Amino acid sequence: MITTRLYLFIVLLNLSGYAQTITGNVQEADKKMLTLVNVLLLKAKDSSLVKGTITDTSGNYTISNVRPGTYVLRASRIGYSQGYSLPFTINAEKSELVMPVLILSVQSGQLNEVTVAAKRPFLEQKIDRTVVNVAGSIIASGSTALDILEKAPGVTIDRQNDQISLRGKEGVIVQIDGRQTYLSMADVVAMLKSMSSDNIDRIELITNPSARYDAAGNAGIIDIRLKKNNNLGTNGLLSVSAGSGRYHREQASLQINHRTSKINLFGNFSANLGGNYSDFDVRRTQADGAQRNFINSSSYIIFKNSSQNTKAGLDYFVNKTTTMGLVWTGSWNEIGERSPAHVFFRREETGPVYLQTLTDKRQSSQASNHVGNFNIQHTFLKKQGQLSADIDAGRFRRYYYNALNTETIIPSIPAEPLTGLYTYMPTFIDILSFRTDFSQSINPSWKMEAGLKSSSVRSDNDVALHSGLSGHLQKDTSLSNHFLYTERVNAAYATFSGKLDVKTNLMLGLRAEHTHSVGNSLTFKHVVDRKYLNLFPSVFLSRAVTRSHTVTFSYSYRIDRPNYQNLNPARSYLDPYRYTAGNPFLKPQYTHSVELKHGFKNKVFTSLAASYVSDLVFFVIQPIDSRLSERMPENIGKSQAYSLVISFPVAVCKGWTIQSTLMGNYSQFQYTYKSSPLSVQQISGRLNAANAILLGKGWTAELTGWLNTPAVRALQHSPWLGSIDAGIQKSIGSRWKASVSVQDVLHTNYTRFRIEAPDFYNTVWIRLDSRVAMFKLTYAFGNQQLKNARQRKLGSEEEIQRTN
Repeated sequence: MITTRLYLFIVLLNLSGYAQTITGNVQEADKKMLTLVNVLLLKAKDSSLVKGTITDTSGNYTISNVRPGTYVLRASRIGYSQGYSLPFTINAEKSELVMPVLILSVQSGQLNEVTVAAKRPFLEQKIDRTVVNVAGSIIASGSTALDILEKAPGVTIDRQNDQISLRGKEGVIVQIDGRQTYLSMADVVAMLKSMSSDNIDRIELITNPSARYDAAGNAGIIDIRLKKNNNLGTNGLLSVSAGSGRYHREQASLQINHRTSKINLFGNFSANLGGNYSDFDVRRTQADGAQRNFINSSSYIIFKNSSQNTKAGLDYFVNKTTTMGLVWTGSWNEIGERSPAHVFFRREETGPVYLQTLTDKRQSSQASNHVGNFNIQHTFLKKQGQLSADIDAGRFRRYYYNALNTETIIPSIPAEPLTGLYTYMPTFIDILSFRTDFSQSINPSWKMEAGLKSSSVRSDNDVALHSGLSGHLQKDTSLSNHFLYTERVNAAYATFSGKLDVKTNLMLGLRAEHTHSVGNSLTFKHVVDRKYLNLFPSVFLSRAVTRSHTVTFSYSYRIDRPNYQNLNPARSYLDPYRYTAGNPFLKPQYTHSVELKHGFKNKVFTSLAASYVSDLVFFVIQPIDSRLSERMPENIGKSQAYSLVISFPVAVCKGWTIQSTLMGNYSQFQYTYKSSPLSVQQISGRLNAANAILLGKGWTAELTGWLNTPAVRALQHSPWLGSIDAGIQKSIGSRWKASVSVQDVLHTNYTRFRIEAPDFYNTVWIRLDSRVAMFKLTYAFGNQQLKNARQRKLGSEEEIQRTN
């Protein structure tokens, strides 16, 4: 019997006939279909090759005209481990053998109880997505999810505006374990800041999703997959890390799993504690009648934060074809900050200060986020079909406090009294969603998939703003606002995929979404009620030109709906002279995306992509009067973006490889700013490189970096930016690992941009505590050698397991 590494289980169908045919399907653990997998039919006696084939774009394979005998199947693809089936027999009476889903794992494991030294690279480029393998990465130690995301190719983090963009486009959707968070991007960024990288298995970047995915997210999808152990028995992983930049950082995490033949219990918990700083410098030039104001704002913000993240769940294997599961994820975080904010006003750039204020700013935020999921999945073995259903319920709570006490330094005579501005903003979000998906093989070459989804989101945001003399604050009814927002989306989709010929595969999809949103300002008695129905087509066409060359064409149409916070007109003050507000009249933005990708030996990938955005949403910073500036989202116009991406590995020498990604962007923006039509064109680029080095005797090292060229997005200009991270790790026996890493070695990872417009000039410079040295110790406990034994004992249960 050949020891297995992949999950393949055999079901024989009692069909009459004499032509023997074997059919099946290959997927990843998260149910993503795997194309270009080599499936070989071997004799069980001596492993000699009988026949072979390659899976199509739907992951299907067919091996025809198989003579009676005893065989095994071997599946392999670059980036995945080889896998073998258990031996099976074909008799003359059997006409067809239908294989259940074959699950391929990218994780390293044991073969005949000998540890394999193979290690997933930090960056993997696949034909339809980019994968950042966080688990096992040395440089990921002691980081947050946001820190790791910033290292991914094409991802840009705007820390001043709490925005995430992918390939130069905002409007990306961030998912956790394949499920949408439904939070505003600012809340998503806050959540990722508090999420330990120790809980993350991998991050997937999907730039052109199919109709199966929600149409939301004009820039694509970022899917953060948390860790989950599938080994039999009781086992787990304990890690602790500590380090410091300017301020200390501590993290600890525990992952534990218990698995039997009928049930799998899993969970993880992590805790973070530490500090950070933000050195914030803003310079503005604003018109003041016939004169001009040169305004310089500087703040040194000290952060203290603590957070806990947890996940717990179970899978119950009802029988060989049905699995039920429950999953709960929860997070709690608390952030406190204090900063002196100095603001200087001059009539000339180097002239004397005529007004100077000093603001003592104290801010705190306590947030919790909980999501529960019930799922059931049934596989129809004879018909090669699958039916699944998910119910999700989420609850998000945040309590935000912001106190500003301002004194006037210049002029000192006459003395100005101390003034205050206090904001209290509780936010409550409740989420409920249901989805069901069905897939069915129409024939050996074609497959149909369809599904329904309904989601409901309710947000309650009550901003109370008090102002006046310190100690005698009064509620400002003109700036306070109680805002309710509800959104219901009902969706249906269908996709058809299969072979046009031996080398060409096609997938056609159509998704319909009906949206009903209501924004209700109870304070100002203003309601914005919108209903709209959209159709979102998608097309994927691939052709294996030769065994080494594959070409894929994809098209999709997507939507980016405004979130609740962007629609709320209430103000949030950064200092007495700058604030952020929502726009209740904000409309969705729509994107057409086209991509042509070429793969060479599944290693070198080249893609040419284009996107066209209408009703472009952009956060506009503009003056309100001679001293005050406002930041507000607006539909400013339209944009076009074209990108060229090349990803390739370089083998420097034995044990040293570099995965590099080069990206070039050309963008054109046509928009209106302060009633003036403007047009901007720009060319920019980004380089990502990840070095993986095997030093021998249990030592490994990593060196990664990214570099951005100057870029322009509508009104915003950014300069050269980049960062380098390094780390080294030692394996001590089979259970212990110790690593040392340094993030942002040169301390060059900062935010810097400028806005140039008629009568307004604004530059922003933000430097964070990003250069951090960390030490991490990891211990694996429990039985780590039983994964293959489980496959021999449990038959076909692994094939239908739901991976979260």
